[in-house]
Amino acid sequence: MKKLENKYDLIVYGSLNMDYVGYVDHLPEPGETVASNTFNIGPGGKAANQAVTASKLTAKTAMVGRVGDDHIGQVMKSELAQAGVDDDHVLISPGIQTGIAMVSVDQAGNNSIVTYKGANAVLKEEDVAHSLEKLKQAEGAVLQLEMDKQVGEYTIQMASRFRKKIILNLAPIVDLDSETLKLVDLLIVNEPESSFLSGIHVNSIDSAKEAAEIISKIGIDHIVITLGGAGAVFKTGDVVKHYPAPKVEVVDTTGAGDCFVGAVSFFWIRSGDLDAAVKHAVNVAALSVTKQGAITSLPSLEEYKQFIKEEELDFSKLNISENASQ
Repeated sequence: MKKLENKYDLIVYGSLNMDYVGYVDHLPEPGETVASNTFNIGPGGKAANQAVTASKLTAKTAMVGRVGDDHIGQVMKSELAQAGVDDDHVLISPGIQTGIAMVSVDQAGNNSIVTYKGANAVLKEEDVAHSLEKLKQAEGAVLQLEMDKQVGEYTIQMASRFRKKIILNLAPIVDLDSETLKLVDLLIVNEPESSFLSGIHVNSIDSAKEAAEIISKIGIDHIVITLGGAGAVFKTGDVVKHYPAPKVEVVDTTGAGDCFVGAVSFFWIRSGDLDAAVKHAVNVAALSVTKQGAITSLPSLEEYKQFIKEEELDFSKLNISENASQ
């Protein structure tokens, strides 16, 4: 059994954004102006969402990324700290604005997002190198690709060198070197991303299963294709499964994919059971869409326990202290 003291479950690498979210009756067509019924400002960014998800589920989590030397950057670091995420390697970039996302959400919870990378664009290999002591103490590394391609590839190579579990969310779509992709233990993609990798149009459970078979030929053992409200398809070895999402009242889907990534990483690291991890990450992501916002919608472990039937998940396998809380 691994020692938990002075160790990390997960190191998350990548983006931090402040989200500016307008809730509208419908998403605008090109050239159309739509009035927002409600407007919120809150922390987000793929990596930050994933790190906070894992932390709220009681993972010991650290993050590596960059913010600007502005008020938004100070708020982002504060939000991470409040969520229990180690932000020692969330660096401040002088003279650069913190990344932002402009989000529109319609009445069905669907969203349209425009991002500005800001400080996320200046994350360097040196920043990753300076965080290697934390990586050495971690069980797994999580990353997406809202960063320079070379930085992403370097991060994967370092995590592989130290024999860490590598969870890659190939978002946004980046044409990574195939040899680097082979180092990934768990690849998580959505429908457009899996379409890019497989060369087929993924728009259903069956096409997702076909795409997973094709993608596996790259040399990746474990693949998840997320399907929004339809759940997720999971391929491991010769087995391909579909896990449907529970029916919920959808309020806002912003950050749901990131929530899935953080949750599946947490459950896998803690239990060692990837199949069960995928099943329960689908549930956690579904719970997240019942609230507004990105980080503000991410559920705690206690909220998740209340959401599902206790007997569906053996929490004794997750190595969670009874008094653990975030």
